[in-house]
Amino acid sequence: MAKRTTDINDIAFGVIRTRMRLHFIVTPKGDRQAVKYFVIGHPRNGTTTMHKLFVANGLKSFHDSRDWETGRYDAFSDFGQVRPVAAYDRTYPNARFILNFRPLRKYLNSIATHHQKVFSVQNFINEAYRRADYFAWVLEHFQGRDDFIAVNIEAPGAVRAVADFCDFSVKEPPEGAVNNVSNRPKLEQNAANIEAALEALDLVEEAGRGCLVSKLHGARQPALLAARDTLRFVE
Repeated sequence: MAKRTTDINDIAFGVIRTRMRLHFIVTPKGDRQAVKYFVIGHPRNGTTTMHKLFVANGLKSFHDSRDWETGRYDAFSDFGQVRPVAAYDRTYPNARFILNFRPLRKYLNSIATHHQKVFSVQNFINEAYRRADYFAWVLEHFQGRDDFIAVNIEAPGAVRAVADFCDFSVKEPPEGAVNNVSNRPKLEQNAANIEAALEALDLVEEAGRGCLVSKLHGARQPALLAARDTLRFVE
């Protein structure tokens, strides 16, 4: 199986995580007993749909890659994977957390299309490992909890599952789900590089399914599957 290397995104995301952690330390927290809704998955994974679902249920929702002003809003989405999730969890005991995701191949295709640049095979390999590492952390952090749900946003009934989890009366956004997905990147080289990366990782079949636990987790797979099974999830 292909190995991960350190790339510029590891450095960039590390800087972003540190900055967002520091911002949260100094930002006004508002009512710490309030019910907050945090969408903690990656971008390009139905965050717009989650935002619209929150708005449809009368929440003040902030959908943006900028720092989340947690004292000013009820619900938050976009770039959840770089947020200080553990700090949110400690600060807001009544919060609910939503890990939004989609099959790996579609996720890689979507981010490649969004950025409109050619990524190398190794770039895609590294991103697959980063995502797997984050999923492992989330499963272990929330293990056994009832204030968390993981949802493959392309699975049938995914949005309704989130609405039920949140006890919302409006089960879907009025205009329906808005999932910005593309299986055909505008840059053909990305499509070839994605498939080469998946082959190098032995993930060609797995990448077509919504999986929280991956071959990339190696010997940790049994423990992570056990953690997943203590949680509410839709794959």
